[in-house]
Amino acid sequence: MDPNLPGVNSLARNQEPGKLYVVATPIGNLGDVTGRAVEVWNEVDTVLCESVPETKKLFSKLGISTPVRALYKDASLTPYESLLKELKEGKSFALVSDAGTPGVSDPGSQIVRAVREKGFSIIPVPGASALTAILSVSGFQVNPTLFLGFLSEKPGKKRKELEEASRIDGLIVFYESVHKLPKLYPMLLEIFPETEVIVGRELTKAFEEVIYFRNPQGLMDSPPTAKGEFVFLLNHRKKTLKGFSESTDT
Repeated sequence: MDPNLPGVNSLARNQEPGKLYVVATPIGNLGDVTGRAVEVWNEVDTVLCESVPETKKLFSKLGISTPVRALYKDASLTPYESLLKELKEGKSFALVSDAGTPGVSDPGSQIVRAVREKGFSIIPVPGASALTAILSVSGFQVNPTLFLGFLSEKPGKKRKELEEASRIDGLIVFYESVHKLPKLYPMLLEIFPETEVIVGRELTKAFEEVIYFRNPQGLMDSPPTAKGEFVFLLNHRKKTLKGFSESTDT
């Protein structure tokens, strides 16, 4: 077909650019997936993910056949150039992480920046989050809350992150890998000796635990089972807000 024909030019002029949907996946319980998320996954052209096998496993349970593509960090001078070209041509994508909300503690932030810089629409489709889950059952006043994501793998840098966090008057929330727990607990006792701790383990899953400790010493004396995904909440508030009674029931 001749690209100079009026009909072709008209179609090109009216071609709307695609959109990037940032879609939360369940963090454990499949029932937490939203109807809107399923609708988006079915309608986009491609789903961008951390792990193709993990995402395909989820989609198999939901009966979704949309193509899945692994998203890697792009160190080139023009990151995600081919994907941006596809957006310009009208293709839409959904970004997912293996569990939870993309761009919070995974590599998704780079593609979001690249898409925003080119002026394409970025649409959040919210859902499960370990951060909001632990806050909701803490019983503590949540303003302010400092979220650290995953702590550094390097012990020295991890200590520095916790020491800097200890300067705030509020809640501190972070994730930690299970095999790093033995080195984490002594740091918490040293830096936050009198701080209340709530540990969320395997949130929304069958063996979910939300455990309250009056201080890190209690955590060291009776640590949770070292298995699964962990989120920690430290109540580093210097004093209770006037008119608000802190609860220790979780």
